Order: sequence, then C-alpha cells, then structure tokens
Amino acid sequence: MRKTTAALAVAGALALVVTTSQSAAADGHGRGWYGVWADGVNVRDINEGNCIHSPSTTNCPTVLGQINSWDEVLVYCQIPGQSVGGNPYWLMVQPRGWTKYGIISSYYVENNTNWIDGVPGLNGCVI
Repeated sequence: MRKTTAALAVAGALALVVTTSQSAAADGHGRGWYGVWADGVNVRDINEGNCIHSPSTTNCPTVLGQINSWDEVLVYCQIPGQSVGGNPYWLMVQPRGWTKYGIISSYYVENNTNWIDGVPGLNGCVI
C-alpha cells in the first residue's frame, strides 16, 4: 500500500511539473513557449531587408516554413509592423523542433492581448 501511495504521489508531482512547464508563458508573462491556433502559419526570414524594423508580408517575403495549430513557438521579442487581424505586432520565434528562428504575426499566437506582457520590444531581439 505504501509503494502504491508513493508511486501515485510521484506521478502526480511529475504531471504537475510537465503541465506547468508546457504552459508557463501561455498567459502572456514573458519570453517562453506559446501555442499557435491556426494552420499554415508562415514563419518568415527576419534577416531580410527591412523585415526586423518593419515586419510585413512585403518586407519579409521569404518563407522558411509553416507551422500549424497546437504547434508551439519560443517567443524572443515583439516588433510593431503590418496589422494582421487587428494585431499590429510580429514576433521573433523559434518553432519547437526547429534549429532556425523567424518571424510570424502575433495574431496567430495564443494570448489574451495583442502585446505579450514581459516580452521585450525590438531592442530585446537577441538570441
């Protein structure tokens, strides 16, 4: 009986750690992992032309790849740019499992507001 109780306690603690670590930033408090709610979201090359200073589909034409709903991205910083769905911010991100980073419209990232609290602006765009 003691072994079963101890095993259940360890399993419960492990489940709490896993759940907490996956959604630690989902409520908009700083850099971290955020979910994406749409399919076919373009991750664009942030290193082209004027992309980092004024992100838009025109200034960031090269698509590195796409991500889909329930994928997660590591958010580094946010930059004002072309409004998408009423959201004027773009995010420098690294999708989970990718070795590259790029930029996506903040509109496609799960957060309650357009601006993600605690995530730095353009001056914080360093990896």
